[in-house]
Order: sequence, then C-alpha cells, then structure tokens
Amino acid sequence: MKKLTKARLTLSAQARRTLLLDICQRRHIEACGVLLGTIDEQGNWHIEQAHPLRNIFASPAYFEFAPEELLSIELSYPGQTVGVYHSHPTGFPRASQTDRQNMQRVNQEQHIPWVWLIVSGPFDDLCAQTRQERMTDPSMIAYHHYEHAGLQEIPIEFEPVAEEERG
Repeated sequence: MKKLTKARLTLSAQARRTLLLDICQRRHIEACGVLLGTIDEQGNWHIEQAHPLRNIFASPAYFEFAPEELLSIELSYPGQTVGVYHSHPTGFPRASQTDRQNMQRVNQEQHIPWVWLIVSGPFDDLCAQTRQERMTDPSMIAYHHYEHAGLQEIPIEFEPVAEEERG
C-alpha cells in the first residue's frame, strides 16, 4: 500500500490512555469505540478523546457498535465524531478484509470522513505494565479510504504525556 496522502492523525495523551485502558479491560475481544476531535482544512485528524462503546458481538475477531450507543455519542458530542478504533487481540497488525470493506463503505459510499485506528495485540504484556501511557508505535495503525487513492495508511503522531499526568 503506497502512501499517497499527506494527512496525519494526532492522538492526544488522554485519548491514548482511554483507549489503552479500554483495550486492557477487554483484551480478549475486539474492544471498540469512537474517536472525538476535529478534522482540519488539510484533512488531518486531531483526536482529543476516545469513547469506548460496547462490542455487541463480544468477539475476538469482529466488532459492531450498538446503534443506540453510537447515536447517544453523536447527540452528546455533535460533529465531534471523527473516527473509530478497535483492537485486534490476536495480533493481526493490519486491516482485515472486513475492516477494509467497512472503511470503503463508510468513507466512500456513506461519505463519512472517519479515520480508522487499529491497535494490535496480544495485550497481556501491555496490560501487566504499571504505566500504560506508552505503547510501541507499530501496535497502532490508522487508515482512511479515499475516493481516488483507495485505502491509505495514515501516519500517527502522539502528543506527549504532561508531567502532572505521569504521577
């Protein structure tokens, strides 16, 4: 997959911590949720918050949100849902065929400009750590499906953890 876009995803320390805690709480199934933030004029995603949602299938290989939970987030944070995340607890380090189909459907057919963040496991070592702010970059990958360029990997930039948040 060639990188044809210059867009990037910036993930706040707070959003990163929230999604890591969510993944550790549900490390044997695909943890999932929405990413709240903004998309700037250059098409970059700035993620300020992650909001976990229930995986209605409780599956280690598939996720789906409860529609009423997604609607509740949309109503509580209008216009702020800019992406989704989910985990691959078995360690598959890229988008599955199902992920790719969903990305194309949502980004192209439904014209929803979400970014897709996938965190790959296994998570036992990560969850055993006393500090969960750091996760190696290769464990996270982001995608967006563009009309002309197709599925593209989006570089991720991590905002540093503030001193007061380190304890």
